[in-house]
Amino acid sequence: MTSVGDTLRQERMRRNVDLQQVSEELKISSRMLEAIEADEYGKLPGGVFAKSFVRQYASLLGLDGDEIAAQFERAVQSPELARLTELRQPHAGISLPRMDEPRFSAGRQRSVLPSLIAVVVVMLICSGIYAWWQRNRQLAAARPEPSPPSDTRRAAAPKPAGKAQPAAPQPQQQPAETAAAAAPPAPQTPAPQTESQPGVPQPLVPDAGAAGTGAVQVELVVAEPVWVSVRRDGRSIYQGELKPNEIRTVAANTEVTLKLGNAGGLTILLNGKPIPSPGPKGQVRTVQLTSGGFQIVAPAAPAGPRAPALLDPL
Repeated sequence: MTSVGDTLRQERMRRNVDLQQVSEELKISSRMLEAIEADEYGKLPGGVFAKSFVRQYASLLGLDGDEIAAQFERAVQSPELARLTELRQPHAGISLPRMDEPRFSAGRQRSVLPSLIAVVVVMLICSGIYAWWQRNRQLAAARPEPSPPSDTRRAAAPKPAGKAQPAAPQPQQQPAETAAAAAPPAPQTPAPQTESQPGVPQPLVPDAGAAGTGAVQVELVVAEPVWVSVRRDGRSIYQGELKPNEIRTVAANTEVTLKLGNAGGLTILLNGKPIPSPGPKGQVRTVQLTSGGFQIVAPAAPAGPRAPALLDPL
């Protein structure tokens, strides 16, 4: 059976498409595309990111993206169990001497099973430790460095000794309401954005805080252009469009509310676990995420026309 990498490489060569052209079109580095074609899955990012890259690559070449992504997922699942299955199969061509005592053979079979179980447990523990270490390294790379505190304190200058000067007359203070009305409105500046890097988690806005400081950790893995409005702990922090292959993070203490213009164009991870798609592509959805789970917020019903007031007869 042809592997995922061979299928994609043969289709690309049949269409006479350069690997650099595919990289510029999908905004995916050519190093990751070469790893996909070579079936070197260890060089790809973990989780849903590698599967998303394979689906986009297959769709660009005119192949069934969902089928290729499913084949890729089957190829990378449970490599340890496949290795153990191969070890358990008997090898042909090896003749073993016949043992006269059947009790010795039965005892040896009983001793092999605990060893295999121990190997499986050790490999699962190592895989979990490696995944935890890999995730912490990515979060540490995305965490912004704290700026040094600025020293705003100034030493008071000593007053020269001498004759005391009379106090200057204080200007007449205006009422608070009059001063507030006369002051021009403060200009509103849009929330700053960080420069996005495809495939690398980045904070949505600099003041959103580093991932891991709040009880609610949200990751947005964008596959198609999506307009989003983000509220954190009841305060609006971002409105704008996210581009494909962006990975944005938001941390909050109690809740994060997302209003999506293209609900099916991105994947949402709550505290490291993906949630079901909030809706189909092109649909508007509002999602509220807390530490206990998530919910789809129904749109507010429009207010009906008010009935005219009855007049009292004269």
